[in-house]
Amino acid sequence: MSTTLIRRDLPVLIIALFGWGIVAELFVPWPVLTQYKNFMATFTTIMGNAAFGIGTFYGVTAEYNMLKRNRTLPQFIVSGSFFAMLIMVVGVSFIYGFPNAVLGNEYKWFTYNFYTWQAQAQYGVMFLYQCGAVYRVLRLRSMETIVISFCGLAFILRSIPLFVSFIPGVMELGDWVVGAPSLGGTRAATLTTSIGSLVVGLRALIGKEQTTLEVR
Repeated sequence: MSTTLIRRDLPVLIIALFGWGIVAELFVPWPVLTQYKNFMATFTTIMGNAAFGIGTFYGVTAEYNMLKRNRTLPQFIVSGSFFAMLIMVVGVSFIYGFPNAVLGNEYKWFTYNFYTWQAQAQYGVMFLYQCGAVYRVLRLRSMETIVISFCGLAFILRSIPLFVSFIPGVMELGDWVVGAPSLGGTRAATLTTSIGSLVVGLRALIGKEQTTLEVR
């Protein structure tokens, strides 16, 4: 079997067979196409759940390789926490069975006492990085950065009750920023994303999109 058939022709055939069948169901009300769409929805759900297992395997191997390259105390703490949480979740699932494990008190105890607090700590660290990024981006060097800084400052002040309570007009100004320039930019970004996704999808269905054909 040639390399071209495996790397190009076969992926194009699979994408076209599955994709055009689902697209046709939106325009042709045939029961066969409806059944085919429901079957593909179930099939992709099964494949997505299987991908979680593959992703977990790659995540474990990547974390282990990182630990071998960087044998420092902070890395041991991070990797050790990752492996400890993984062992606890897998152990509870094997002991109590799935899906009963996620409904049991043990899994809820783990979620409320470990996972939730680590997730909140991660958002706190992200906030510090975002503050540093805002400081580097919002510098009054041009008219564009002045507008961005003004809108960002108005939105930040609107979100803090202290400024809303003692500075008149902050809430109204923040609402205007959210409802006028911010909403206009969000809608433009949404339209651009939708059109780009449509173009990429059509190119994939006709076999012209290289990103869906050659994965290395």
